[in-house]
Amino acid sequence: MEFFSRLQNGWQLAMVSFATINRNKSLLLFPVFSSIALVLVLATFFGGSYFLVGEDITALLADDQMGQIAGYILIFIYYLVNFSVIVFFNAALIHCAIKILNGEETHMSEGLSFAMSRIDKILGWAVLAATVGTLLQFLQNTGKIGKIVASLLGMAWSILTFFVVPVLVYQNLSVFDSVKESGRLMREKWGESLAGNVSFGLFYFLGLIAAVILAILLFKVHPVLGILVGVATILLVGTVITAARTVFVAAVYNRTIGQPTGDFDDDLLDSAFVQK
Repeated sequence: MEFFSRLQNGWQLAMVSFATINRNKSLLLFPVFSSIALVLVLATFFGGSYFLVGEDITALLADDQMGQIAGYILIFIYYLVNFSVIVFFNAALIHCAIKILNGEETHMSEGLSFAMSRIDKILGWAVLAATVGTLLQFLQNTGKIGKIVASLLGMAWSILTFFVVPVLVYQNLSVFDSVKESGRLMREKWGESLAGNVSFGLFYFLGLIAAVILAILLFKVHPVLGILVGVATILLVGTVITAARTVFVAAVYNRTIGQPTGDFDDDLLDSAFVQK
């Protein structure tokens, strides 16, 4: 498939995702509450830790050996909290998105209840993802070769776990088996690597450009107004892109298991990945 054909297909898939979000605007609440919860949880955790330990944290991190150990422990905890919150709301969003793709009615509370019923699996996945994230961070700190290896492994991990959230919450599998199943779906049904035809990254980039231009124009009117509108626009773009991409993942997953895909064209979904 030619590059421009891939780009056109990716654009169409993204537009269908945005159209689905537009008809079901409540889906936008999931990434919004995810961001709010993440900020509150992390601020409470790290702020509370510093309040309890005080300047001993600084002294601990200043020590070479103990500082490195403490640093990686903090990185692991950060990833653990981060993945727990994000995957919880992603699971809720995917559940609602799949119901919508199946032509069913749904609401936010139903998605949250579903995610809560899978909290053990979500936390198990968060532990595994935090461990992998910490190891990749360790590799990045070992030099240039380590950074290259970490980047390649990180990309492979992202592809391998593309379907892990829907598999984790919908199939009766362990965390490790969910990762294996996600990889199997990628290998057997969709090829080994993502093609360049899903345009969410391009949409996000264009949104950032629009936010910057808008902020500069309003900055001339009033600096505070320009900054506030620019930040708000960036947050809005991120929220919409996150929700739309999750809808796309739900549609692709439904396609792999033979379930309805809503307004998505099955042939376009089949072209979303490079075939073997």
